[in-house]
Amino acid sequence: MTPQDQWWRESDSYVSDILSALAAAPDRPALFWRGREFSGSELIRSTTEIFCALRDQGVGKEDVVAILVAPNSPEMLTARYAAHLLGGTICYLRSTNPGTISTILPLDHQIQILRDTAAATVYADAENTQRAFELSEAVGELRVTRTGGTGHDAADRADTPRAAPWDPGAVAVIGFTSGSTGRPKGIRLSGRVWNGAVRGMTAADRAAENVKLLVTTPLSHTVGTMADAALALGGELHLHEHFDAEEFTRTVEKSAISWTFMATVQLFRLLDHLEEIGAHDLESAGLSSLNRLIYSGSAAAPARIAQAVRILGLVLVQAYGTSETGRITSLKREEHLDPWLSTTVGRPFPEVEVVIGELVSGAPVPTGEVGQVRVRSPHLMNGYTGDPELTAKVLRDGWYYTGDIGYCDEKGYLHLLGRVAEVIKVNGVKVHPTVVEREILSLPGIRHAAVYSVPDRNGTEHIHAALVCDPAAKVETESVRAHITDSLSVLHAPEKITVLDALPLNENGKPDKLRLRLLDS
Repeated sequence: MTPQDQWWRESDSYVSDILSALAAAPDRPALFWRGREFSGSELIRSTTEIFCALRDQGVGKEDVVAILVAPNSPEMLTARYAAHLLGGTICYLRSTNPGTISTILPLDHQIQILRDTAAATVYADAENTQRAFELSEAVGELRVTRTGGTGHDAADRADTPRAAPWDPGAVAVIGFTSGSTGRPKGIRLSGRVWNGAVRGMTAADRAAENVKLLVTTPLSHTVGTMADAALALGGELHLHEHFDAEEFTRTVEKSAISWTFMATVQLFRLLDHLEEIGAHDLESAGLSSLNRLIYSGSAAAPARIAQAVRILGLVLVQAYGTSETGRITSLKREEHLDPWLSTTVGRPFPEVEVVIGELVSGAPVPTGEVGQVRVRSPHLMNGYTGDPELTAKVLRDGWYYTGDIGYCDEKGYLHLLGRVAEVIKVNGVKVHPTVVEREILSLPGIRHAAVYSVPDRNGTEHIHAALVCDPAAKVETESVRAHITDSLSVLHAPEKITVLDALPLNENGKPDKLRLRLLDS
């Protein structure tokens, strides 16, 4: 492919970086999905074809393209690349769940997203075309874009595509997540944020060779920029449609996977699986090629992380961030060896400022005192789509108020204690469920724990806990209660402890405490 054929270069964006890397080795395998191998040239052709289809539908600068394709398919990426090369904005219609891929959004939620974003078109693949036309009919004046599946590249067309110049200030992605009410919440991210995230990772890992990234979480969320960075580095993507611990280990061994990202709860499931098969290190687990496992999504229990370090060694990196802020802090590989540091989420990235503020006034509190975490960084969202009131509540004077409670120690490590909304008041004392959960998980035989409040008819809060235990362990709930009383206080001890086969999970892949509360009430 000659420089003249590389029509995307005028974009000067992360997309041009990726397509140029693919063009440098067009025949090399770049992506694996559903048992099929995709070369670099095939990904370029897919991007080109979708670009032309969208352009022919009139999509241009700042138009919103809603993407509805098979879970974690190559078109999750190439449709985004095509829209961005046109100067457009994208949103995904499949899921608002950063932890689960396969469950598709209800029709009414998809309609709401299309209306909130004023989408110009829905780009759909073959298996989602019927749903796309249903959405078009429900919303009205909404085009549906498909490709002919010809696989033709730019050289096959009489009208050579031409990329729009990249606008860092324009909204590039509207990422939807489920709020506490279940209503999808649109987070507007600028081109500057997306470009910075991808190019920041590629700059940090420029010397990386043979990067092979296994993706088991949605490409519409955190792992999307990691996938972009891997391709820009000339690496391979292995895309799965769900997380399964056995399939995960099999793929890592067979394909010599080097990088992966997973939710904390998935890391725990992996540990459960390795324990069941008797694996005690990377080699016996078949994971010897793995050199970076990034986990995020919820506070990690030190006891489980210590177990992970014993089995997996120095491959673990903990990341803390939000969809609204991008990355905030990181706990590095070697820091996992220190039991004290494993109770933290690490220290802020160099470009990120973290302040702990008093819950009511927001005034900064001294080192070691508890308050709400707020963040200022180049990665902040522009705001929420169609919700200026919520935007004004969380974005103030250039700071994002996370709603997380924690404190910073004298060495700058951030300790998270939970969410503002989850604090339980017992006889006037504030109890942070995360603290109790971590203490419970320090006990042998306990795999998972969720601590939550159940109010009585008078509105008085009572602490309850749900546990998942090792099948071979004999865990006495009274012993758990006694341990919490001794290690924390009698006010922290759950009044009721239920042992379950598995914890129900919410749409964010975290323990569904609302469901647990309803079961106990």
